[in-house]
This record gives sequence, C-alpha cells and structure tokens, in this order.
Amino acid sequence: KQWYQRRVRGGLRLAICVLGFAEYFWSLFYDDPSEVNWWLNKGVTLAITFIIVTLVSCKPTLILKSIVVFTIAKFLATLVIIGAGFYYLAKGHTENIAVGFTGTNHNVKEWGDAWNGVIWSYMGWEEICCVASEIKNPQRNIPIIVIASISIITGLYILTVISFHIVLPLEDMMSGAAVASKFGMLTMGEPGKFFLALTVVVSTLGTLQCSFVVNSRYIHSGAAEGLLPSCFALVSKRYRTPLVSIFYITIITIIFTLVGGLDELISSASFTRFPFFVICGVGVFVMRKTHPYLPRPYRVPLVFPILFVSFGVFVFITPFLTETWKVSLIWVLVLLLGVPLYYLLLENYFKFKLPAKLDKSATELFKRLLNSE
Repeated sequence: KQWYQRRVRGGLRLAICVLGFAEYFWSLFYDDPSEVNWWLNKGVTLAITFIIVTLVSCKPTLILKSIVVFTIAKFLATLVIIGAGFYYLAKGHTENIAVGFTGTNHNVKEWGDAWNGVIWSYMGWEEICCVASEIKNPQRNIPIIVIASISIITGLYILTVISFHIVLPLEDMMSGAAVASKFGMLTMGEPGKFFLALTVVVSTLGTLQCSFVVNSRYIHSGAAEGLLPSCFALVSKRYRTPLVSIFYITIITIIFTLVGGLDELISSASFTRFPFFVICGVGVFVMRKTHPYLPRPYRVPLVFPILFVSFGVFVFITPFLTETWKVSLIWVLVLLLGVPLYYLLLENYFKFKLPAKLDKSATELFKRLLNSE
C-alpha cells in the first residue's frame, strides 16, 4: 500500500484534478472543449501544475487560506445548480426526466466501471481514519461524523444529478464534457454558463492545491518513518516545505496528465484503491477472531464490513469481465510491483549496497541544491 499510495496514487489523483480544471477552463471560451488543440490543452495543464507547485513550495500559508475560499465557491456552485434545476422543473420542464430509466444498462459486468466513477465523487470519506486517535469520545463522535458527512455529501450529489437530469438530455449528461457549463447555458444563458464554469475552475484549483499539500506530506511522512528513501524526508530551510516530495509528486502528475484521459484516470483511481479497502475490511474479522479482548474505542457492527467487503470485491472483479480487462491487469501488476520493491529497497533482503549508496548520494545532492535539511 505504501508503494501505491505514496508513489503512484497521489500523482494519479492530481492528474485528474488538473484535467478537470482544463476541461472547464476551456468551456469558458469554447462551446465544446474537445475542440481545443491537444498540445494547447496539455500546455495549459502543465502551466497550472507549475503555478500550483510554486505556490505550494514557497507560499504554504497562502495556499491553506485560499483553500477555504475555494471550498466556499464549490458549495456555492452546487447550491446554484440545485436551485436552478428545480426552478426549471417548476416552470413545467419535465421532458428529460419523463424518460425514467429508459436505456438502463442491464449488463452487470459493466456496472463496476460505473461504480468506479461514482465512488470517485465520494473519495475522502476514509480520511477520518487518519485522525481517529485525536477525536474525543470516538465511540460517539466517529459514527456521527461519518453518518453526517456522508449524508450531506450524498444529498448534495443526488440533488445535483437530479438537477442536471431535469435540464439536460441524458445523452448530454453521458457525454461528460463540461456538463455544468451546458447546464448554466440552458438555465441562465451566457452569464450562467460563465459563472458555473468559473466556479468549477476555482473549486478545482482548491482541490488541486489541497491534494498537492496532502500527497507531498504523505511521501514526506513515509520517508520519515523509514518506508521510503530518506531524501524524501528533506525539508526546505527557508520555506519549511518538503521540496523533494513535492517535486517527485509533480513528475508523476505530469506523466499521468500527458498519457491519460479524464475518464480513464478516474476509473483507475477508484479501481486500484479498493483492494486495500477490502483488506482493511477483512482485517476487522481477523482481529475479532485473534484478539477478541483487545480494547476498541469504536466497535463497528459486523454487518457493515460484510457489506463493504462484498461490494469492494464486486467493484474490483467486474472490470476483468469487460473488454478493458487488460488495463485492469496492468494496474494490478503496478500494485504488485510494490512487493519486490519493498524487499529490495527497504528491507534490503538481498543485501545489496547500491540502493543505500544511491539514497545517501541523492540526499546529499538535494540538501545542497534545495538548501534543505
């Protein structure tokens, strides 16, 4: 998990944010963002990446303050969409929702990919686990936090999708190209299109900044704990930011941005996360069996891990039953690559001296180049 979470997934998630930003940025100027030249589009994604990296590296306090503003913009856009959609319905526009579930895909094999896209919208629910030890009265507060946050996000998400469906034909929603811009154009004209596209751009910037901060710290903390090469633990003497970790995650982000598409990366990000979720769910049963008397601040009812593991196995297996199974296999091989790398680089199972020498040389080099310690 350390190999994937701290070396690969961070860049994958950031690439999704960058590509999402580019799509809505171009919708400010084009009716169809797909018409934009490939090189021009990638140039914008690289430019915004370098701008964010510079700010994250040199202005961490400014970044943290701006995230609050961008989060407010995100909620504002969501509320505007919900309000405009139901106002559109109140005016008598029922032609789009009248189709009901016509055209529903009944092929269970393809549901996994659909779920991966939905799951991406809820990513972040598991972050409560990172701060569980700091929560007062976890037996009471963790369930409240999880249930309240998931309920709020689910409610907003469903209402937003319903509003989109009220205004837009199903074909336009399935196209996935700047749906909010199309929605704004139909409900509020050009000003609405521009407003919603701009708020999505701003909120995407907030997500991008937050993800750069969090994922670079993941790598830094992994190195500090001895799980990654020590050069990633270096911190700038001037800015007090983990520059080496930031630069590494930037390189991975650029690679995914250049070679991947938005939909493909979203499916990959969700698909590759679930094996670890399933393992954690199975761990609940193992711990209940092997350590039944261990103190538990919060004792989860077993029905939830049963449902969770079942769903996780379904989401992970179904992509192998579709025509894109080769892509899924490649990602599994990427995950499994962490096993030999762990024993080769961290445990030094084969007693090689070269990895340690390279790590020491890289650490000394970055100390001098980046004025780090």
